[in-house]
Amino acid sequence: MNKRVYVSICLAMLMLLLAACGGNNGAPAATEEAGNNGAEETEATQAPVEEKPVTISFMHFKSDVTDGVAKIVEQFENENPNIKVEVQPVKYDDYYTLIKTKLAGGDIIDVFTLNSGGQAKLFSDGGYIMDLTGQPFLSSFDESVLKGQATDGKNFVMPINGGPIAVFYNKKIFKDLGLEIPKTYDALLDAANQIKAAGKTPFALGWKDGWTLGMWATRDLPSLTALEEGQTDFFQKLEVGQAKFADNPAVQVTIERAKKLFELGNKDQLGVDYNGAVDLFSKGEVGMMYMGTWPLLDIEKKNPDFYNNDLGYFPYPFSNDPALNKLEFNPDASLAVASNTPHKEAALKFMAFMASKQGGDAWVNNIKSLSYVKGSTTSIAPAMDELQPYFDQGLTYDSQIYFANTTLDWSTQFSQQLQKYFFGKTTPDKIIAEMDDWIAKNHK
Repeated sequence: MNKRVYVSICLAMLMLLLAACGGNNGAPAATEEAGNNGAEETEATQAPVEEKPVTISFMHFKSDVTDGVAKIVEQFENENPNIKVEVQPVKYDDYYTLIKTKLAGGDIIDVFTLNSGGQAKLFSDGGYIMDLTGQPFLSSFDESVLKGQATDGKNFVMPINGGPIAVFYNKKIFKDLGLEIPKTYDALLDAANQIKAAGKTPFALGWKDGWTLGMWATRDLPSLTALEEGQTDFFQKLEVGQAKFADNPAVQVTIERAKKLFELGNKDQLGVDYNGAVDLFSKGEVGMMYMGTWPLLDIEKKNPDFYNNDLGYFPYPFSNDPALNKLEFNPDASLAVASNTPHKEAALKFMAFMASKQGGDAWVNNIKSLSYVKGSTTSIAPAMDELQPYFDQGLTYDSQIYFANTTLDWSTQFSQQLQKYFFGKTTPDKIIAEMDDWIAKNHK
C-alpha cells in the first residue's frame, strides 16, 4: 500500500476513535436521560464489592460491667454486620499481667483497654500499640483531653470513659443522725464515727480485690503530696531514684489514714471483694462507700428504691483545707489498637464507633459512666445531680496527672505493706523503709 494512503487511513481511524470517545470539545452535553442510562449500565455491569467477614478480638478490664460492655459491642456489630467482635473481659487485678504475657508471647489482641499515663507509656515504649495521632475519629474529643492522655506528645490511646471518684452515701442514715455532707477530712471521720456509734457500718470496703485499696491509696497519696505538700514532681523523681518515700510527709499521713479507714469498715474487709462491698452498701445499712460510678447499675438493680431516693454522692475531702477539696475526676478506660493487628481497618472502625456520639451515649447508658465524646449524654443517675455544681463551676481535678507518665508500679507494693500494717505485722516507719528499699532496686 502507498505510504501516503496508509497514513491517511490511520489518521481517519484516529479521528473516528476520538469522536467515539466523546471528547465533547465544546459540543452540547449529553441529555440527562442518556447520562442516566449510562450510569445504570455502569452500575449493572459492576458487581458491588462486599466486605469479607472478619473477627477482631477486644480485651477489656471492665469485668464489673461485662453485660454493659457486651451491649455496646452488640450495637457496633449491628452497625457493622461484617465485623464480629470476640469480647474477652478480664478482672482488673489480673488484667495487666495477662495482657503483657499474651503480647510478649506474640498473641494478637486487636483492640484492648489501657489506663492512660504510665501503662500507656509502657505499651507504647514496647512498640505494642499503634500511634493513633491524626486519626479522624480523635476530633470527637476536646484537645485538652487528648493532650492529657498523650504519651510523649502522641496519642497512642483513645479516651473512652471517665468519671468522679467520690463518696456514695446513704441519705437516710445521714438525715436520721443529723449529719451534714463533710467538707474536710476531719469532718468525714467525725461523720464515720457517729455512724459507728449508732451501731451501723461507716464504710463498705471490698479490699479483697487489691485494686479497691490501691484506688484509694493512689488518689489520697498524690493529692496530699502535690496539693498539700507542694511536691508536684515527687513521683517523677521517684521514678528515676531522685526522691524517697522518707522525704515525703504525705506518706506517713496516708498510712495512718488507711488504718483508720480499715477500722471504720465492715467486718472482714480483706475477705470481701468489690462485688461484696457493693452488695453491703446496696442493702441500705452502710453509711458510705468510696468509689467511682461503676456500682450504679448494680445498686439500681438490687435496690431501686434506695437508688432513686436515698443514694447520694459527694466529693472525697482529702484535705482539711476546704478550698483544696474539689471533685476528683479521672479517666477510666482508654482504647488502644495492637501494632501487629492483621485487621487494622476493622479495628479502626471499632474505634471510630466508640468515638461517635452513638458510641459515647452507649457507654453512658449501659455502664453508668461519663463519656469523653463531645456531646454525649450526661444523664446517669439521680445521685449525680449533687455533683453537677462542681462540673458547672469547673471545680474538678485529676490526682493521676502527678504520676501520669511514670511506669514504676509502687502502688502494688504499697498496698501490700498497708495490708500487713492492718494486722499489726509492720509499722509506718518499716513500711517507708521497705518502700524506699524497693524503689532503690527498681527505679530506672
